[in-house]
Amino acid sequence: MKHFQVDTIDDLRHLIAVYGKNALFRGQITHYGQLGVPSIVASSDRQICHPSTMLRWSTYSSNVLETFLGRHQNKQHFVQALLQHYGWRSFYIDCSANPAVSAWFASHKYRESKHIELSEDCDEDPVLLLKRHASYDFEDGDGHIYIIEKEEALQIGLIDLSSVTLSGFRPRTVAQEAWLLGPLSGSPVPKKCFRAQITAPRSVLRDYAFTSGFTSIDDVFPPIDKDPILKALLSLPWKEIKEVWDPNFPIPCFTRTLSIPEYQNSFVKIAWPSTAFFRGTRLSELFTSSDGNTFDGKIISVPDVVFFGTAPETIPPCFPELEALLLQFGTIILELDELIQHVSMLDRTFYQKGVGIIMMEENLIQVSEFIVEHPGQKMVAAGIAQGWYYRKDEIGLWYRVTHPDECPCGDTFAHGRHLSALKIAEDYFRNRPFTEEADT
Repeated sequence: MKHFQVDTIDDLRHLIAVYGKNALFRGQITHYGQLGVPSIVASSDRQICHPSTMLRWSTYSSNVLETFLGRHQNKQHFVQALLQHYGWRSFYIDCSANPAVSAWFASHKYRESKHIELSEDCDEDPVLLLKRHASYDFEDGDGHIYIIEKEEALQIGLIDLSSVTLSGFRPRTVAQEAWLLGPLSGSPVPKKCFRAQITAPRSVLRDYAFTSGFTSIDDVFPPIDKDPILKALLSLPWKEIKEVWDPNFPIPCFTRTLSIPEYQNSFVKIAWPSTAFFRGTRLSELFTSSDGNTFDGKIISVPDVVFFGTAPETIPPCFPELEALLLQFGTIILELDELIQHVSMLDRTFYQKGVGIIMMEENLIQVSEFIVEHPGQKMVAAGIAQGWYYRKDEIGLWYRVTHPDECPCGDTFAHGRHLSALKIAEDYFRNRPFTEEADT
């Protein structure tokens, strides 16, 4: 790889014209490794892994993709893309087809701070909101642009994120003309993938980016009115930080379900009812029956992984532990200590709180979402949604059957996640048998 030091925009343009054909670009304010031998690793390799947080990000990113883009051939790759570009980390390196984007990142330093805002819920009760405020600010010094050989990078893996287009909008991946290189397995990008490294004063890189229209943070990170993916991720329910509760200062403090760096001001004096501030309320604390579905069933708390994990499809749909509970209670609700918002429910007050399993008759079981209504800080109603129906065959496997009362959505993916949750719950109860005291 060749290394160049330039001091003018014209020299920078010349090198990009010579080396930038059929190439990708990456900008950094700091060079790691020796000159001409960069050491660039995926964000997942630079930071500690938090599996539970990763599961949440992956689940919500999948839901965003399903809603806005439909099913995609390389869906898992695009899930990683949303993780990488909206605030988490992935096994990929992000780069751009536009050298001006990379010049912008090579001339602006990332900064982040945590702020607490005093706001109000829809009932005008005060709430404290913990947010991550982020910015990219110019700072004198040198920056670096790496020109990546596309043909070599293809041997590792390349994903064109600029194909993630939404008519009438400009999501972050489009604004940045983003590509992903990877996945990487703990190793830096191979040396053979680099054509050249250009080092220049950040003022030169900034001015080059400005001449291509990247003059403010909104040009690189579009706000929610232009980026519905960002809006969906920022519209998720807030979750109370129990550790900071002080009865002498009785204003609850909340953090976002997904911790997302925010580049624009998101302060709202009074939140809409569709903004949920979840304080950990359990169904059993409020209801003895679900609205419209009176039952003598059982509400059982289960760990987050039941909903945010994904069971392999190779695991057979066989549920002896759950069947024993159904025989005992008739209906069981597997309750999550969280509100799950589907993107299709944006601007509404309904959330998934669990999965409902009803023994309709011998060997006929309905599996569906358990839905709650939760405007602001209050859970006001709960109900079992329409589900899909299953029968148990002679060897104990559940198979789907059509039913006149089934959910008509036809969404195999969504209902498949219900079965995935049952598989994980089955394993959970197998290793930790249900007891009234522990699981109520």
